[in-house]
Amino acid sequence: MKSKTEINQIAVFERVIAVLQAIQTTPVASTSALREQVLPDLSLRSAQRYLKGLEHAGYVSRVLDAGWCRSDARYFLTEKSKQLFGVKG
Repeated sequence: MKSKTEINQIAVFERVIAVLQAIQTTPVASTSALREQVLPDLSLRSAQRYLKGLEHAGYVSRVLDAGWCRSDARYFLTEKSKQLFGVKG
């Protein structure tokens, strides 16, 4: 039987994978698009913090376009993440 801690760790892992897959398959992977698709239980601010954590860990890169709202940055997979999925280029 799995402990509550093990279940929580698996849920965290699955969320990370879901976010990375959404970034890979979403044409414009903005904060709001990712929140809508895979982080609906988080507030906008919490989704921003979550994505910033993935950025600091080296899994995603964030681009702020002058024409975009600062809270709606675009996210891209880094080489570190691409290696997880076997993505070329």
